[in-house]
Amino acid sequence: MTATLLEDEAACARLCVDFANHLDARRYAQVLDLFTEDAALDRMGTVSAGREEIARFLAARPENVTTRHVCSNIRVSFDAPDQASGVCYVLFFQGTGDAAGGAQLSGPPSVVEYHDRFLRTAGGWKILSRRIRMAIRG
Repeated sequence: MTATLLEDEAACARLCVDFANHLDARRYAQVLDLFTEDAALDRMGTVSAGREEIARFLAARPENVTTRHVCSNIRVSFDAPDQASGVCYVLFFQGTGDAAGGAQLSGPPSVVEYHDRFLRTAGGWKILSRRIRMAIRG
């Protein structure tokens, strides 16, 4: 049974939300599973190429910083049957301390954009590349 266009769109949109939720919860193995093996993550000009480099970026995230990413305005367009691109607006909050105890907000929130390329793989839709760009600085 083949997926419908709506199912494919929902799967790609889910990658945006899952990335944010797993990142905020520090579930880094699940974050990595969202990407293809040769994926690129471009964080405002700092590029991590491949899962190994993305894993190094994740491992280097400070333990005393709590983040929350709120995704909206997710738009997915299909370039080919197994390829898509997408844009997502993300409201980004950062604080110090443990979220369980109520982290202290470090400053005003910012808005970033995720510019994605998605690829259908044997394991389902994955992120082939993600460019994170600042839209409104807090």
